[in-house]
Amino acid sequence: MKPCKWPDWLDNTWAKSAQMGEDGKPETLAQHTWYVMKRLSEFIRLRPTLPDELGRPRLWHILFWAAFLHDFGKAAAGFQARLRPNGAKWPYRHEVLSLAFLDWIAADFSADEQVWVAAAIVSHHKNTSDLRRLYAEPDDPDDDQLVPLMAEFDEQTLNGLWDWLAECAEAWLDALDLAQVRVTLVSFMPKQKAISLTQRQGAKRIYTWLNLHYRFVRRLEKSKDRSLIVSTLTLRGYLMNADHSASSHLGALPTVDFNQQTVLDSCTFLDKFEDLYTHQQLAAKAKGCVLLTAPTGSGKTEAALLWAACQIAASQAAPRLFYTLPYQASMNAMKLRLDKTFGQDEQTQRDLVGLQHGRALLAYYRMVSDETDISPDQAIEQSQLAKNMAELNYPPVRIFSPYQMLKGPYRLRGYEKLLSDYHRGLFIFDEIHAYDAERLARILETIKYLRQNFQAKFLVMSATFPKLIKEPLYDALGITAEAEVLADQALFEQERFQRHKLRLLDGELLDYLDEIANLARTGMSVLVVCNLVARAQECYAELSDQLIPSGIEVRLLHGRFNMRDRSELERIVRECADADPRNPKRRPIVLVATQAVEVSLDIDFDTIFSDPAPLEALVQRFGRVNRRGTKGLADVHVFREWDRDGQKQIYNEQLVEKSLQILEGANGNPINEYKIGDWLNEIYQGEVEQAWHKTYQEAADEFNKACLKSLRAFEADRQLEKEFYKAFDGTEVLPLCLEEEYQALKQANFVKASELLVPIRYGRLHQLRNKKRVMTEPDEWPQVVDVPYTSELGLDFSNLTKQTFGVSHT
Repeated sequence: MKPCKWPDWLDNTWAKSAQMGEDGKPETLAQHTWYVMKRLSEFIRLRPTLPDELGRPRLWHILFWAAFLHDFGKAAAGFQARLRPNGAKWPYRHEVLSLAFLDWIAADFSADEQVWVAAAIVSHHKNTSDLRRLYAEPDDPDDDQLVPLMAEFDEQTLNGLWDWLAECAEAWLDALDLAQVRVTLVSFMPKQKAISLTQRQGAKRIYTWLNLHYRFVRRLEKSKDRSLIVSTLTLRGYLMNADHSASSHLGALPTVDFNQQTVLDSCTFLDKFEDLYTHQQLAAKAKGCVLLTAPTGSGKTEAALLWAACQIAASQAAPRLFYTLPYQASMNAMKLRLDKTFGQDEQTQRDLVGLQHGRALLAYYRMVSDETDISPDQAIEQSQLAKNMAELNYPPVRIFSPYQMLKGPYRLRGYEKLLSDYHRGLFIFDEIHAYDAERLARILETIKYLRQNFQAKFLVMSATFPKLIKEPLYDALGITAEAEVLADQALFEQERFQRHKLRLLDGELLDYLDEIANLARTGMSVLVVCNLVARAQECYAELSDQLIPSGIEVRLLHGRFNMRDRSELERIVRECADADPRNPKRRPIVLVATQAVEVSLDIDFDTIFSDPAPLEALVQRFGRVNRRGTKGLADVHVFREWDRDGQKQIYNEQLVEKSLQILEGANGNPINEYKIGDWLNEIYQGEVEQAWHKTYQEAADEFNKACLKSLRAFEADRQLEKEFYKAFDGTEVLPLCLEEEYQALKQANFVKASELLVPIRYGRLHQLRNKKRVMTEPDEWPQVVDVPYTSELGLDFSNLTKQTFGVSHT
């Protein structure tokens, strides 16, 4: 809906071509600017008092007027010609030309505020280093590229732009109702003076503003002023968020009605608050950051959501909730779970829960295709829309990995957008045990930074925390042991929470396959977990030979399947070993897996046979057995030997040996989760503890030095971006045997084609390239690899020597 005053005289001045405009039509400069200002006002309403908290009380005022002027440069004749059909290229930056109009409104801003307005305008696309390179003031006036560009604004256009400001600004300000956040009307330079200045000195004034901006950024780079640093990140982040959201034409930002009753209503097993466990009630009343320890299956997720509702009620703020998990399968499952809690936006019928990870588009496509009867093209369109919305910070609830957060400190492109949306954010961290010391250090330092600088609040939860992890957690969360929420010890000892009986077995797993097969023949569902993919493939081959002729389902699951095959595998496994005993499709199955199964599916096996591993990994594997505690005490088997196949290359030998020593004392007895913390404390002491602390502290110090201490607005860092992807992200490859199918699918359905790609580590791809197994050039996508692949075994390196390719445990 337009405001009452509209610059109809500028209807032929476009901001976007028909191809990029709303509904396939050209979008006028006034339309786009109005959309930007509407989105900006919605982001402002999420945190209306933020400027006072940052010590920049006029920040919203500065951003409003920067948004009004940010695209005035698009009125240049060359840019307008480019937007028309068959228009010639126009290789200049419109935002730089927009600076020529800043003098029109500058009088009511202080000198310092003028620089902030200029910074917001000129930085809403390019980094400052790019602007310096492109628009350095020339020594010879004849070489000045800006003079002829400013001549592209004819007098009629300049008159129209000035009239737009003078006649419409007040009505637009009223329509957006921003007076309550101290956005006010400014006085404008008299019309003839403004137009004359722009015509005669436009280029010179641009250089003046650019040089002031460069000076401002240099001062910012040297400054340690926290208010300045965070406020400038917010300045650029807010305008970029508003601009990109407006360009997406997704409409108003959705909000969610999120309170404790919302959470209780989504729990079918709860009628009222008094039915909650003690730790859930405590979490529901806790204010500020919290560490939550409670047994598996005791409603930690519900406790975390109740905590989030408590923070929202206390602050009276519009919620932005982030649920962080380490693995994509866990994130996908949580997306489906939280959809049931929060539902959809009533007006748009779009999900209020967003999903962000490297394969989110494929995950959305699967969800949409499975849940609705629509065409593949419609499924692609809906999936792309959902992915875009999450990336544009639309959904009020988002699920992602901590690595998404780390894109901020590593200064990936758009990092200010990401960070500015974390102001007062509520973060739930689940499965924190999944990270090694180096990654945990980076994650916890980021948590600390966001808590101290962005007023973010965090709840971190697990069934158990070893002491050496608790200490850095307390520091990151800014709490003491008194702020920890603990489940009653008696709860851990209840029969339903003592689900497993430990059985240590002599020998090693691959020598025990006959016994496992015999157990499967009795009708039990058996989980077999190997430390290495190659071992899992070998184990699967033998068990398949023994059991499939008898009609028993045997499946293999690891991290080297493509999405199409993995999704089908997971569907079958979920069906056979569904944690819900009422599922009529449940049937016996033997699943051979790697650690990929540790935190993935909501599945329930009768027993497990596992290679030795560190205690925390074993506990996660046990969690796939007797999940609901309805089977009494289920046997969980761990082998004592692990010398074969290079297993000791993937786990710290001391950790595994000490874990086995601890488990010897519990052999034959029920496992009490309450004692696992004590066991971990016993493992992580002496040399092991010292080594862990050394690794953790070195990683934390390096991360602080390289990322957090230098974190400033206006400059994404390409080198840090490379280091980020190298440290946290793998890549995907296309097996040669699937290339023909991929090329055929790509023409009709690029999402289905993407489902054929297989995730691997960058290091593995480098090894394959060295052995001439990569069939494409380094800059081609996707990388095609000459490695056997089947839907049964996945990517199979068994014909390649371990000396050349090392080992993989996913």
